[in-house]
Amino acid sequence: MTTNNKKKNLLHSCFRYFKSSLPPVAFIATVSTFLLGIVLYLHIWQNVPISDLTRDTAAIGQLPFYAGFLSQIGILLWAASAMLCFFSATVLPNCRASYRKLKRFLFVSAFLTLILGLDDAFLLHETVFPQLGIPSKVTYVSYGVFLLAYFLGFYTLILKTDHILIAIALGFFGISIAIDMLNLSGQRAFLFEDGAKFVGIVSWLVYFFQTGKYSIHLSQTTIELGQVDTHIAQRQVKHNYASTNDSY
Repeated sequence: MTTNNKKKNLLHSCFRYFKSSLPPVAFIATVSTFLLGIVLYLHIWQNVPISDLTRDTAAIGQLPFYAGFLSQIGILLWAASAMLCFFSATVLPNCRASYRKLKRFLFVSAFLTLILGLDDAFLLHETVFPQLGIPSKVTYVSYGVFLLAYFLGFYTLILKTDHILIAIALGFFGISIAIDMLNLSGQRAFLFEDGAKFVGIVSWLVYFFQTGKYSIHLSQTTIELGQVDTHIAQRQVKHNYASTNDSY
């Protein structure tokens, strides 16, 4: 191979690598620009110090390192659940109607998990929405309607999964909401309300871990079946070719 051909192949390989990397790079740039843009907007137009938007909450409030321990772990588990749903949905093929429905279910579940996680992280129903004139009860009802539509749309599919796990999650979420709406006081109230919510989050994560594992298994099975079909087709072509030569 000549030097010019080597250079052409190298440039071609670099171009292909750059082209294949464009979508993830564009995603990184878009998300980073959007969130950093929000930081700049709040700083310039709302006079919010940048440090209040970028530093850790415990550092800003000069709180001990364990402040919000259970809440922080819960937010991490929400994020893990959402990512499990997104990843599992992207690896599923579109070759069958059942796969496509499972794919839609995982994408909608990821969106729902993201909303619940953001609400938990930024206290949307307790602080943000009431400041905008939206009572907490309205937010709860809205979440309830969304969940009802979610389960009505996917109940046949959910019943084929480890649905007892998501039932446990919903049960503990319901207990947490009920305690919150009773406006109880004291340390025990915090323990029961936040403890019930945490058990619900863990159950939610385990449910989607199991469902995601199943979807990944389906994708691997589909790939293996595709490889078998390709191998059979290749053998059939070789057999036909050999039969044609024998006839001559």
